[in-house]
Amino acid sequence: MTSNVTSIARIRTAARARAERAKSNNRTTTVLLLVAMVLVVIGLGETMSASSTVGIDQAADRFYFFKRQLVGVGIGLVVLVVASRVPYAFYRRVALPLFVVTIVGLVPVLLIGTEEGGARRWLVLGGLNFQPSELAKFSMIVLLAALLERKARNLQTWGHLLVPVGFVVGTIAVLLMKQPDLGTTILVGVVAMAVLWVSPAPGHRVILMGVIGAVSAVLLAFAADYRMDRIVGFLDPWSNASAEGYQLIQGYYALGDGGIFGVGLGASRARWFYLPNAHTDFIFAIIGEETGLIGAMTVIGLFIALAVAGWAVAARAPDLFGKMLATGITGWISFQALINIGGVLGVLPITGIALPFVSFGSTALITSMGALGVLVNISQQGGKA
Repeated sequence: MTSNVTSIARIRTAARARAERAKSNNRTTTVLLLVAMVLVVIGLGETMSASSTVGIDQAADRFYFFKRQLVGVGIGLVVLVVASRVPYAFYRRVALPLFVVTIVGLVPVLLIGTEEGGARRWLVLGGLNFQPSELAKFSMIVLLAALLERKARNLQTWGHLLVPVGFVVGTIAVLLMKQPDLGTTILVGVVAMAVLWVSPAPGHRVILMGVIGAVSAVLLAFAADYRMDRIVGFLDPWSNASAEGYQLIQGYYALGDGGIFGVGLGASRARWFYLPNAHTDFIFAIIGEETGLIGAMTVIGLFIALAVAGWAVAARAPDLFGKMLATGITGWISFQALINIGGVLGVLPITGIALPFVSFGSTALITSMGALGVLVNISQQGGKA
């Protein structure tokens, strides 16, 4: 009799635990989706405002870029829903084919890609611009997580640690630097370090690899004149306010004009060809101008909430692969937002990296929303933290 009572009590305790985990998973999923959708809506509104003058100038249509972004949002929502329904373990099986597809996309960029600003980063497919480097971020995370999980018991030795990291990250980095795109290369390296940090690899070796990567990034930054110009513009923009420091200074003016409450939605003055790339990598400056300090801090707060929810998903992931996959996706979105906002605020060098979910760019938007769908799927299958 006592044994039966104990068994019933255990069953009830386990059922309550499962219900509590499901409730917690649903809360995390809600935060992820709500925050991302708010950022997408903000991005649509600010794209409409920031790109209106460029749209008139390039296509005689003030809503030209807004309509393209709206199409991207529609496709992104479909991709998000599909990705959230596909069990994340599926990506373990397709990790290598997905990586090969990425390489097949990155190589033609160097040969027939559209050149803009001295770099080849886009392929024109059916009249649409596609940026393979966006897919490279996701495929790198997936393959690195799959390989590290497979070698989990052997990561104490340098050979088993360096070979997968060198193969995956090195291949992507070389192709990105050929474009050239140092900003995305640095982001890929940082995200790879985040994945390694939650892997079974020894912490001191991960730190050493991170230091080597940081030194390599600094050397690459000083290896080209145009990158040196960006560094000069970052360190002392006022020394050459009409050239290297122009974009950053105009971003300062936009943020300063916004004050606390902003000049009003759609009332930006910086968008009138004062601020270059206002609707892409400097859209945060337009947000600060139109909605003020309150709006800018709200956007930063949303990204912090997204990062916290993402780390929670990684902590509750059912297995090592899910943990590394969730960490990589969260790190990708979080660090990309940090690099973009840091560049606009002048605390980091300008890299040309877009603000996730907000900046104009359909490829970046669709891949980010797809990655969010994968994160949602991991969240739904998560166990006890």
